[in-house]
Amino acid sequence: MYLIKLCCIFATSNIMKRDFIKYWFLSVFITVFTFGCSSLKEKGEEGLLKKKTPEANMKERILSREGPGIFSSGKSIIGGTSYEFATSNVLWRASLQSLKDVPIASANYSGGVLITDWIDSKEVGATYKIQINFKSNELAVSSLDVQTFLKKCSSNYTNCKLSTGSEETSAAIKNKILNTARSLTIAEEKNKKK
Repeated sequence: MYLIKLCCIFATSNIMKRDFIKYWFLSVFITVFTFGCSSLKEKGEEGLLKKKTPEANMKERILSREGPGIFSSGKSIIGGTSYEFATSNVLWRASLQSLKDVPIASANYSGGVLITDWIDSKEVGATYKIQINFKSNELAVSSLDVQTFLKKCSSNYTNCKLSTGSEETSAAIKNKILNTARSLTIAEEKNKKK
C-alpha cells in the first residue's frame, strides 16, 4: 500500500513539474519573442532596419550597372538628362523609312532589334524575313547588322524549309538604310543652318 501511495505522489509531482517546466518555457519564449520584435522596429536613423526610399534604391541600381546601354551615350543619368529616344536616332528612323512598305512584326528600340513579318518573294512558295540589329547610335557601316531569312515551302505551303538569306540581299538592305540615314542627316543639318 505504501508503494502505491508513493507512486501516486511521485506521478502527481512529475505532472506538476512537467506542467511547470512547459509553462515556464512557453512564457520565456513569448517574452523573448515580444521584446525581440520590438527591438527591430524602426527608430529613425538609429534603428536596426532602415527603410530605403524608392529614389535611393533607383540610384543604387543605376550606379550598379556595369556599362551604358546600346543607345546611351555612357553618361550617368543622375543629375542630368542624357535620355535618347527613337526619334533622335537617325539609323532607327532610316530603317523604319526604308522598310515602310514592309509589315513590322517586332520593333524594340531599347533592345536594338527590328524584325519584319514574312514577306512574299518573287518565287512561288518562298517568303523572307528581315532582322536588323543595331550595335551603336553612330552613322557607320559597323553600326548595323542586317540578316535575312528565307522560307521555301511546297506549292500547298506544307513541308517548309528555313535558311539564311543571301548576303547580297542583306548588303543591299543595309546600303539602302545607310543611304537613307545619310540623306536624313544632311536634311537635318540644312534645317539647323536655316
